[in-house]
Amino acid sequence: MNETDFGRALEPVMAGDGGQVLAAMLLSLVLGVAVALLYRVSVPGRVLSPTIQNSLVLLAMVSAMVMMAIGNSVARAFALVGALSIVRFRTRLRTAWDISFVFLSLAVGIGCGVSSYHITIVGTVLIALAVLALNVLRLTGMRADCIHMLRCDVASYEGIEAAMNAVLDRFVARRWLMEARSLRFGESLSLRYRVLLRGPDRLGALLRELAGVEGIERVVLDTTEEAADAEDA
Repeated sequence: MNETDFGRALEPVMAGDGGQVLAAMLLSLVLGVAVALLYRVSVPGRVLSPTIQNSLVLLAMVSAMVMMAIGNSVARAFALVGALSIVRFRTRLRTAWDISFVFLSLAVGIGCGVSSYHITIVGTVLIALAVLALNVLRLTGMRADCIHMLRCDVASYEGIEAAMNAVLDRFVARRWLMEARSLRFGESLSLRYRVLLRGPDRLGALLRELAGVEGIERVVLDTTEEAADAEDA
């Protein structure tokens, strides 16, 4: 494609088609934020992963971009099915945020492949701006580096949970009990929480305080983003 052809391809961006693309992408952004907020409200009491909520916004925009590229073409629709069928996640993606960018890359490829240059360019630019806005505005109001998975194996005698909760109240802003199971025929309890620390620098102090509580046999704090997203993905 020479410069003349490329300039001709960009003409719809400056004409009516560009306005339609802009309106559709902005509307998908607004509705995506509404879906993320609705998701947050629908699960009260849970410490949600920020990447899951942000991904809901990004996926709405990516989907709109793909659908505009397909339009009313049956051939493009079948081509999309074929493209998706060859995608194999042989390497496990760490978060939904990573998956969003995989689909974004796929959408860009589809848009370019069907010569929908105006949709691809405008859509990619707006999605990039949305990603920057999500990082600046922090839609979730939580720092990702403060959300962790905490597992405590405790002896099953009375009073131990009260002592443990007293420590958690000092270091954890919010917590959600995700799993509780008995170990060794009921001699011990394994409690698994998703926790939101009051600050990233409180991690070491929390571990020391929990380890010092009589009856707590083991404390495991997983700080990886993959673990923080495990139950939402």
